[in-house]
Amino acid sequence: MSKNKVLATLMANTEAVEQLQSDSSLTTEGISEIIGISRNTTSQYLNEFVKEGLALKVKSRPALFYHKGIFKERFFEPNLPIYDSFTQLLDEKRSSDTKNSEVFSSVIGAQSSLQMVIDQIKASVYYPGTGLPIMFHGDTGVGKSLLARKTYDFCVEQGLVTADAPFLELNCAQYYHNEELLSSILFGYKKGAFTGAEESQIGLLESADQGVLFLDECHRLSPESQEKLFTFIDNQTFSRIGENTKQRKSKVRLIFATTEDIQNNFLRTFVRRIPITINIPALYERTSQEISEYIYTFLIRESRKFNKEILITPWVMNRLMSLNYRDNVGELKNLIKIICASAYSRQNQQDQVVINAESLEETILSRFLSLQEIDDLEERDIVVSPTNELSDFIRKDSPERLMIHGIFKVFDKLFQQYQTEAITEDYLVQQLSREATTVVEMLVYDDSEEKNTLKLFRNTVKELVNFLESNFFVKLRGNSIVALTSYLYKRNSFIFDIPKLEQKRLEEIKEFISINLLMELKLLNALLELVESKLDVKLTDSEKVLLTFYLKGLDLEVKKPEVRGVILAHGFSTASSIADVVNRFMDEHLFDAFDMPFNVSLEKVKEYMNHYIKTNDCSKGLVILADMGSLMFLSDGLERLTGPLLIMNNVTTQQALFVGEMLKKKTDLETIGEKITNNMPLEYKLTYPEKEKEPMIITVCQTGLGAAQQLKEFLQASIPQETGFHVEAVDFHYLKKYGLDNSLFKMYDVQGIVGTADPAIEGIPYVAFEELISGRGQEIIDKIFNEIQDEKIRKAINDNLVRNLSIERLISAVTILDVKRVIAYIDEVIEDFERRTKLALSNSKKAILYVHIAGLVERLIRNQEVPAYNGDAQPKDREIMILAESLEVLEAAYNIEISAYELRYLYDIIFDQ
Repeated sequence: MSKNKVLATLMANTEAVEQLQSDSSLTTEGISEIIGISRNTTSQYLNEFVKEGLALKVKSRPALFYHKGIFKERFFEPNLPIYDSFTQLLDEKRSSDTKNSEVFSSVIGAQSSLQMVIDQIKASVYYPGTGLPIMFHGDTGVGKSLLARKTYDFCVEQGLVTADAPFLELNCAQYYHNEELLSSILFGYKKGAFTGAEESQIGLLESADQGVLFLDECHRLSPESQEKLFTFIDNQTFSRIGENTKQRKSKVRLIFATTEDIQNNFLRTFVRRIPITINIPALYERTSQEISEYIYTFLIRESRKFNKEILITPWVMNRLMSLNYRDNVGELKNLIKIICASAYSRQNQQDQVVINAESLEETILSRFLSLQEIDDLEERDIVVSPTNELSDFIRKDSPERLMIHGIFKVFDKLFQQYQTEAITEDYLVQQLSREATTVVEMLVYDDSEEKNTLKLFRNTVKELVNFLESNFFVKLRGNSIVALTSYLYKRNSFIFDIPKLEQKRLEEIKEFISINLLMELKLLNALLELVESKLDVKLTDSEKVLLTFYLKGLDLEVKKPEVRGVILAHGFSTASSIADVVNRFMDEHLFDAFDMPFNVSLEKVKEYMNHYIKTNDCSKGLVILADMGSLMFLSDGLERLTGPLLIMNNVTTQQALFVGEMLKKKTDLETIGEKITNNMPLEYKLTYPEKEKEPMIITVCQTGLGAAQQLKEFLQASIPQETGFHVEAVDFHYLKKYGLDNSLFKMYDVQGIVGTADPAIEGIPYVAFEELISGRGQEIIDKIFNEIQDEKIRKAINDNLVRNLSIERLISAVTILDVKRVIAYIDEVIEDFERRTKLALSNSKKAILYVHIAGLVERLIRNQEVPAYNGDAQPKDREIMILAESLEVLEAAYNIEISAYELRYLYDIIFDQ
């Protein structure tokens, strides 16, 4: 069994490798040589093992294979079955090695505003050799020295340097006025190199060999020292001062720090040697949670020095949180030290040191009193004791934090259920969209007064959205723009609470989104591209996932034709470029695009198109423009297609524009195929689905397709879905010209044509629209809906026609009522009255009643009751009583009282002959 031999060899070779590096024994060639079978057979077996979860594959050159179980035991648990490069595999190993690191866990902000900083540090120290030189950049007091020391500790923890490796620090600003002394301290000097050099002296570069050297305020280095340093960075060699011929070597990890602008204070040649610049955020850029953690940390230290409890009032605490600290953490630390020392000096005989407004020095009190905006985060006195730890004061479970972590737990759980087929794709999208919408809106909800900066921010985002709406033919509701703006504006307050999705799960979700939420993904990416350039906001992958599902939950109104169009082309953005040109030129979203890799299989294209058909209504037709003749066979493998399919090959921008123009004019697909072959040399194929014809009504209007479309919407709203009837608007002149050759007659069983003019189609009954709403409405409906045996359904269609016509009138006539709500109540009134009196009101009577009852309600709400009315009919006591009782539902709903005058008025409408 050759396959078993390949697996056994893979296991043995994975066990034998000493470390993660390219090894020929793990390649297809190496394994095939050992076993003595062909390379193609070995490759086939190895790739089958990957699919079965027995092996890992690394797409290096040549590709490497590991036995997964042994790999997990020897190195780490991999997240992916296939890695795009060996570097990706090594990066994951480093992440696995460092995720349990304790060094940075004690740094305030390690899981929030400093998370990216720490990730950059870890990436730099793991670089082969002595790591990459790091430049910390930030204002005074932001914690550059602390991070430098933590970087050294991390190197020790991870075994990158030994436990006794040196950590040396030099503040270059201390020797700014003596460049020669600074250079000699750094590089050392030879005996006799200058006056006073009585003995040779080693410099910090030699003393820090095998360890870490931290050069603070390095902008004070002279150009000459910078030149010597970048030479050292290049080849790890240097010379002491006075040594012109001797080269010394030292293996040192370098960390630099500066408060100054890097481009204007260093030689360009020096800056080029420091590839990683890490910007440390100022204190005002840190979260409120982090600032409070600093305050508690410093209070605990002072409490331990005094060996006493410290009580701090909310008035003081909230002002400490709200101050602007020009010198950042260092200034905050000194301020708390001064405040505590002042209070202690006055209360040293007390058991507890109380810090309130009375205990503050005058200058500090004045500074506090000058604050105009205060964040009232604390409401009670806070007591800090010598035994307290910072964890005692950290708010771990804020509503925002719980909400954010909760949504991603839901994402993970639902995707697990989806992969095990416990839930459907539609259910997954529906649930995640709903969850994302709720979370985004809750995160940004704020009932406080809007600040001017937020208003400006919103105006900018609105401009960007307007641009996108015109380019993507999509409409975003006003409240969603407000929510997106608020999210982008306020994200700094909760961004660091957003957990990072596990890489494998993230890739799965991103792939799912690229297929199932294509429009939302394109819209979000386009928006973020504009936002990042205009507002300097960059979202994480987790946020992009959240906002993509948020957009899905908005049910975006996309202006699309009823006949769908797709462009399939190989290349990075070939299909998208053609589609964009046509859509913009035609001012309508006529084509979607699928940019295919050059090595994509026909099965993958079919998978994409099947999903497209599933998620888009293609019942009116689907046009596919492809760039290769082989894609003409797509028609044989597409599922669920209920409309005609037109496929054309050799797609070009000119061809797409020609087809797009005809799609916009709603030209029949058969005509499109014929016309395009007459104008361009290409092949096309038109197929119709094999299915039982469903009933259809066609609407037409001599004045144009727009009016026919309105008739269609009117009828669709009136015909219950369970009837199975379709309604389609068709251009009157086009229908009259082509008659029964129109593709609709081949796909559907057309029962009748409703419109304002008769196109005279043989064998198809025509009904004038006005007849439907006349007194003969029920008779007409019985004629064109003769397939429907149930008289109740035919009556419901008639009632709906009358009702919907009245709604259209009321939309312009009623100004203060919810039209659909009042119509629902009038429905109840008419139905109750007809049932109890055993009357069947005509369509015209019902139409008048809808209008007049709605007007009656509005008049009474406005206190404009009819003062007197004397009708001609003599009301019968029974009917007038039934009418009054039927109207009670309206009186209760709108808190009105219908007078005898109004009642008589309605009675006369009903019984007026």
